[in-house]
Amino acid sequence: MSAARDIARRRSRLRAALPAAGLLPLVLWQIVFFVVPVALILGLSVWRSQSYRLIPAFTFDNYIAIFARPAIWRALLLSVETAAFVTVACAVLAYPVAYFIAKKAGRWRGLLLVAVIAPFWISIVMRVAAWRLLLGERGVINQMAIALGLTEAPMSFLLYSPVSTAIGLIYAYLPLYVLPLYAAISNIHDNWIDAAMDLNASPTRTFFEVILPLSAPGLVVGAVFCFVFGLGEFVTPALLGGGKQLMFSQVIQDEFQRRLDWPSGAAMAVVLLVLVFASLALSMKWIRRASGETGL
Repeated sequence: MSAARDIARRRSRLRAALPAAGLLPLVLWQIVFFVVPVALILGLSVWRSQSYRLIPAFTFDNYIAIFARPAIWRALLLSVETAAFVTVACAVLAYPVAYFIAKKAGRWRGLLLVAVIAPFWISIVMRVAAWRLLLGERGVINQMAIALGLTEAPMSFLLYSPVSTAIGLIYAYLPLYVLPLYAAISNIHDNWIDAAMDLNASPTRTFFEVILPLSAPGLVVGAVFCFVFGLGEFVTPALLGGGKQLMFSQVIQDEFQRRLDWPSGAAMAVVLLVLVFASLALSMKWIRRASGETGL
């Protein structure tokens, strides 16, 4: 009897340990590639730099300097404004696309979804470089505008400006907004929409009182993707912005590579990381509210 009990206990322990063992690779991955790098950045941010040398002396001067340098605040504000604008623009553009694919595409739904994700098969650098060809003074858009008589001279503001940066970011992140919206709208039963119409609700009222609230989780998830990625984006502003107005990620890169002030760059990276975590925490609260969940 005791041997049978021991075998049963071992089996129960093994069953309890199997889920934890399955999570072990994920935990190790997170520790090695997330926790350790973040810990190194945190430690580096409280060091000092003197004559391009790192001095392991604890100080908060790097964080104080961030609040004292107007150029850094302008870059941070520009990043937040650009990310917010891109998020709103992607929401406006993605909603009709996602609704059409979910409710009107029929047998073309699969093909349209492939078309949405197809840009991800190409490197972001190549896609941004293509926009430089389109937006340049001798690019396709300017040449067409001149040929149609819309303008007499090339529109120089289209490239190497916040306008081109916003266009590139909208193009890059629009699929990330379409996909969660499509998933949310697909879960809205047609019977619910028909019931609202049967109750003499106009299409506009049906949209604002039935479709929009039920698709709110997809809106929030898409907004998180666009805002968080846009806040820390580096490649698109570097290639399309022209360096006239630096975003926060470019200032961080400048601190590390040009000024060789690693502690200052690490402190800026920590500030950016805190903003990202705050955005994620706030979005989780919105997602629970949109999904009808309650609790803290």
